Amino acid sequence: MASCIREVVEALIKQLQADVTPNTVLVPLNDYYEVKHTQSLLVIGPKLDENRSKRNSEKRVEVDRDNLSYTERNWPRYYHLDFDFVLNADNGAALLDMQEKVIAFFLDNREIATAECVFKLREMVPIGGLERPNLSNLRQASGRYRIEDVEVFDHDVFDGKIVLYRNFRLCDFGSRRLIETYKPDE
Repeated sequence: MASCIREVVEALIKQLQADVTPNTVLVPLNDYYEVKHTQSLLVIGPKLDENRSKRNSEKRVEVDRDNLSYTERNWPRYYHLDFDFVLNADNGAALLDMQEKVIAFFLDNREIATAECVFKLREMVPIGGLERPNLSNLRQASGRYRIEDVEVFDHDVFDGKIVLYRNFRLCDFGSRRLIETYKPDE
């Protein structure tokens, strides 16, 4: 199974590059970053926060009736992915234009989709509302955004058969004597 966290983060970055600015870059949390292009968007994170209200200790059983088999595994853990967005621009007018693009992005895109799942996007602190130290000569605005309930599965998977063997015994109706045993698996 592919990494769901990686897929959804890549989908978010690609969508931001298409809709906000092509100079959108993912920066790991607590890492130093260098602004290579002005009018850029730095997406710092993700910081993972587990949604404990969705934690389930029961087993998840998926039945495949066509093959008479089942798969048993633990329910996934659900994590929120928090990102700090930092806009960089040369002047105030360009910064305001980029702020408007980011706000419009989150108004237009309430969800982010991967090949297998759709996740909700949520604005935690609007762009321009998060105070961060600015040690450069660039104009900056910051905000915090979240992707909610990203599933992470463990690797404890058990596959089994619903029916271990199938033998059909044909008997005489009156005497109940065995006539034939039919084994379809052979």
